[in-house]
Amino acid sequence: MDPTLSKQFEKFNTHGKLPSPKGVALQVIHLTEQQDATAQQIAKLINNDPSLASRIIKSANLLARREGRPVTSIIDAVTVLGFKSVRQLALSLSLVADFGSGACAGFDYQEFWAHSVCCGVAAQQLVSKMSIGVADEAFLVGLLSQIGRLTLSTVFPDQYSQLITQTSDAQSLSKLERNTFGLDHNQITAIMLKDWGMPELFQDIALHLENPDTSQFAEGSRNWRLLQLFHFANDIAALCTSNPTVRFQKVPQMMLLATRVGIETDALVAIGDLVIKELGEWSSLLNIKVAKIPPFEQMLNAASIAHELKGVEALPGSTADSVKLNILLVEDDRSLLLLYKSMLEKSGHLVTTAGNGKVALEIVKNTPPQLIISDWMMPEMDGLQLCKEIRKNPSYNNIYIFLITAQESTANLVEAFEAGVDDYLTKPINAKVFAARLRAAQRIVQLQITQEQERLQLRKFADELALSNKRLQELVLTDALTGLPNRRYGIERLEQEWAIASRSGNSVCCMMIDVDRFKSVNDTYGHQFGDEALKMVANNLRLAARKQDVVCRFGGEEFLVICSNTDEKACFQYAERLRLQVAAQPLQVQGKIVPITISVGLSSSNELANIESMMHLADERLYKAKSAGRNRTVAG
Repeated sequence: MDPTLSKQFEKFNTHGKLPSPKGVALQVIHLTEQQDATAQQIAKLINNDPSLASRIIKSANLLARREGRPVTSIIDAVTVLGFKSVRQLALSLSLVADFGSGACAGFDYQEFWAHSVCCGVAAQQLVSKMSIGVADEAFLVGLLSQIGRLTLSTVFPDQYSQLITQTSDAQSLSKLERNTFGLDHNQITAIMLKDWGMPELFQDIALHLENPDTSQFAEGSRNWRLLQLFHFANDIAALCTSNPTVRFQKVPQMMLLATRVGIETDALVAIGDLVIKELGEWSSLLNIKVAKIPPFEQMLNAASIAHELKGVEALPGSTADSVKLNILLVEDDRSLLLLYKSMLEKSGHLVTTAGNGKVALEIVKNTPPQLIISDWMMPEMDGLQLCKEIRKNPSYNNIYIFLITAQESTANLVEAFEAGVDDYLTKPINAKVFAARLRAAQRIVQLQITQEQERLQLRKFADELALSNKRLQELVLTDALTGLPNRRYGIERLEQEWAIASRSGNSVCCMMIDVDRFKSVNDTYGHQFGDEALKMVANNLRLAARKQDVVCRFGGEEFLVICSNTDEKACFQYAERLRLQVAAQPLQVQGKIVPITISVGLSSSNELANIESMMHLADERLYKAKSAGRNRTVAG
C-alpha cells in the first residue's frame, strides 16, 4: 500500500473516533494477537459476553456448515474457524451491533449492512465455487470490504450526508470523497483492514474492489482472479439490495462480469439463489432489515422489460404495427365471435377461438397465445376466472389479456385489473377504439419478443464467453505434453490443501518424483522417445493415483503428487505403488526394451512451517533416493 495513504489517514484520524470494536470483542482481538494465546483462553473470554458468544456460535454454523457436525460451543467455533477467523468474526459482529444506526442523516445504515452481508455471502459462495480461497475468510473480507463508507459517515456525519446526495455512482463518489476529505472510502477500508491485521492481499482487494482494472495484479493470476470474484460479489450485492425500480439496469453488466470470472448463467442463478437464502439467515442473526428479493432467475429474465416499457411512447419510428399476433378469442355469443374473428384475421392476425374459459384454458396449456381477448360473462368459466387461472402460472406472465364487458363500473374494473387483466373493451365495441387498443398490445408484444431475443442472445454470449474463459484458464494450468496440471496449478493446489489441513488438524503429503536417467534416454533415443517416456510415466501416475490425489507435471522430467488427508506412512505405501506401476511398464524402441523407473522423495505437513519447507524436504529426499541408486522412495 502507498505509504502516503497511511500518512494521510493519520491526519484524517484526528477528526473523530473511527468505528471500532468494544468490550469483549476488543479484548478478543487483543488476546488473539498474543502468540501464546490458547483456544481455551479465547473461549473463556468470549463466554463472558453471552450475546456475542451466541452470535459467534450461530455465525460459525453458517460459515462452516459444510464441515460436518454442528458447532455447539465457543471452543468448537474456535477449533473449526481458527484464531484468525474468530478474531475477524468478533470484530465484524461488534461493528454490526454497535453501528446499526448513526448520526449521518443521508446514510442508510441498514442498507449498508445488508449490502455488506450480501457481499460477504456472495464472496463466500464464489470462492467456494471456484475453489480459489478459504470460504469463511472470503465472507469476512466481503463483509468489511466497504467499511470506509461507515467510517466517513461516523467521523463526518453532516458533511458526508450532503456528499452522498450528490451522486449514486461509486467512482464519482470516490472522487468527491478525495476532494473533500483527502481519502476515499476504498482507501480508508484498505488502511483499516491493515490495522485489523488482515493480509496485504485483502487490503489490495478492498482498495481496488470497485474498479479492479486499476490494480497491479497480473491478469489470470490467483490474486487477479480473487479480486474479480470480490468485485463480482460486490456487484451481486448491489443487484440484490437495489431499489426494484432500478434493479434491472444492473443485470446486463452483472452477466458480463460473470463471464469474466468463468461462471455460466445456470451456475450464476444457483449461486444467486443461495446468496438470497443465506442473506436472509444472516440478516435474521444480525438484526438487519432486508427487503424481499425475488428469485435470481426472475431478476435476470424480467428486469429489462420494465426499462423497455418505460420508454415505449418515446421510441421513434416504432414498427409495432407490423407485428402479427397469435390471438385466442373467447366468446360464447357465436355471432360476436365470428365478427371479432373476421376483423382480426383481416388485419393479418392468427386467431384461435373458444366458447368459454374452460376450453380456452386447455388451449392456453397446449399452445399459449400472445394475446387473449375474452368476454367477461360466459358459462362454465367466465373471463375473470380465466384470467385468474392464467396468472397463477408464471410461464404465462407475458400473455396480454383484454376483457370485454358490457358494464364499465369502477368496482368491476378494479376487480378486473387486480385479477391481472391488462386492458378492457366495452360493448358495443367501437372499431377505432378496438384498433387503437390492439396497437398498444402489439407494441407490448413486440417489446416482449425483442427483450426475449436479446435475453437469449445475451445468455448465449455469456455462456460462450464463460466457457471460453474457463477453457483458457484450464490451458494456463495444464501441461501441453502430458495433459496433467502444471507447476502453477500444483503450487496453488498445495497452498489450498495446506490451508485446509492447518484448519482441520489433518496432514497433507507431497511427493517429488523424477524419471531416472532421463537425460541418457533422451541422448540415446532422441527427444521424441523422451516425450513418449514422459507421457507413459504421466499416464501410469494418473492410473495409479487415488481419486482425491492430484498429479502434476512440475517441469522437465519432474512430477508432483499431492495427497490430502494422508499421513506419511500411508503416503509411503502409496508412493511405492506408483513407483512399481511405472517400473512395470517398460517402453520398446528400435527393437529394444527400455526400462523406465522413477525415484520418489516425500514429505508431510506435520511439524513443518509452510509449503516451501515441505517441498524443499521432499526435494532433499528425492536427491537421497537418486544418490542411493534410484528407483526407490525415501521418506522420513
